[in-house]
Amino acid sequence: MKKLGVFLIAALVFASCEKKSVIEVTASNFPDNTEVEILAVEVGKDVPTEVAKGTIVGGKVSIEHKFTELDEAFLSIKSEGEQGFNAFFLGEPGTITIKIDKETPEKTVVGGTENNEKLQKFQNEINPYAEKIMKFSDENGMQMMMMAQNGQTDSEEFKKLQTQYEELLVAPKTILDKYAKENEGNAFGMFLLNQMIPAGEKTPAEFKAEYDKYSKGLKESKIGKRVAERLSQILDEGEGVKGLSVGEKLPEFKALTPEGKELTLSSFLQGKKLVLVDVWAAWCGPCRQENPNVVKAYEAYHAKGFDIIGYSIDKEDAAWKKAIATDKLTWTQVSNLKFWEDPIIADYGIEGIPANYLVDGNGTILAMNLRGEELSKTVEELLAK
Repeated sequence: MKKLGVFLIAALVFASCEKKSVIEVTASNFPDNTEVEILAVEVGKDVPTEVAKGTIVGGKVSIEHKFTELDEAFLSIKSEGEQGFNAFFLGEPGTITIKIDKETPEKTVVGGTENNEKLQKFQNEINPYAEKIMKFSDENGMQMMMMAQNGQTDSEEFKKLQTQYEELLVAPKTILDKYAKENEGNAFGMFLLNQMIPAGEKTPAEFKAEYDKYSKGLKESKIGKRVAERLSQILDEGEGVKGLSVGEKLPEFKALTPEGKELTLSSFLQGKKLVLVDVWAAWCGPCRQENPNVVKAYEAYHAKGFDIIGYSIDKEDAAWKKAIATDKLTWTQVSNLKFWEDPIIADYGIEGIPANYLVDGNGTILAMNLRGEELSKTVEELLAK
C-alpha cells in the first residue's frame, strides 16, 4: 500500500507539471464578453468546424487547444452588428500567440510556436509588396480596364502599366520561392506547397514531383493530406486538369454577402433566366481589368433577364468592399474571405481567376470564361432564344 501511495503521488505531480497547449489571444478594442472561436477544416470537408472557444475579458482570452500536428486554422471573433473578424494561423502543439486589434485587423500578429513564427516572418516580408500591388490596382486598375475595353492594349501607355504591374509581382514570387526552398522537407514547406498549387505557377506534374520529395510521415499528416487532396483535384491520371464543362450542372456553393447574409447558388438562381457566376478578387489585376466588360454587359441586358453573382476569393473584407464600390459592381456579391482556401476553388477546379460560368435558371453551364465583347455577344444570343 505504501508503494502504491508513492506511485499515485508521483503520477499526480507529473500530471500537474504537464504543459497545456493554449492559444493566448490579445484582442484590443473588443468589448468584454465578446465570443472567440477557433475553427479548423477537417480533411475532405469544406465547412470549418469549431474546435475551441473562449470569451474576451479585459482584452485577453486564453483558449486551451488540442492541435497535435501542423494544421491550418482560423481565429474568429464575432462582433455584434458586424460581419466579424478572422485571423489565419497554424494550429500546432504549444503556446500560440495571436494579437488582433479591431481597428486594424489587417495588422494581426501570430507567433509563439515555431511555425507561427515562420508564418509571421513570411507575412512580414511579403505583405509590403502585396500592399504595393493593391495600391497599384487602386490607382491604375480602372484606367487599364477602360483602355482594355476600348481596344488600347497595344498602346505604349497600357504596355507601360502592364510592365509595372508584372514587375510588382516579381518580389512576392521571389520571397515565396525562398521560403519554399528553405523549408523543403518540413511541415512549413508542405504548408507553402499547399498555398502554391492553386496559383498554377507550375504544372500539376511539377507540383506532384515536389510533393513526392516529402517523407511518408509528412504525407500522412493533416497538411500532407490536404496537399494530396489538392493534387488529386488537378491531376487526371497524370495528365490534364479536372474542371467543369459546358452542359454540366454548376456545383452548389454558399457564401456571405457584404452585409453578412448567407446566400447559396440555388437560392440565387430561383426565378432567374440567365446568370453569370463571376469568380474574382480585389487583388487580382486581370479581374479588375475585365470588370468594365462585365459592368457593360450587366447594364445592357439586366432588364432583359440577365443577372450576375460575384464570388470573391479575397481575404481582406475592407479591400473586397472597396473594390466593389470602386469598380461599380452593383450586382449581388458574396465571399467567404478564405483566399485560395475557399471551397469553390476545389469544387469548380479553378486554377486561376478571373473565372466565370454562364448558367441557366437550373444551373446548367451554357458557356465558360467569357471575356470582353464575347460576354455581351453570348448573353445577347442566349436571351434571344
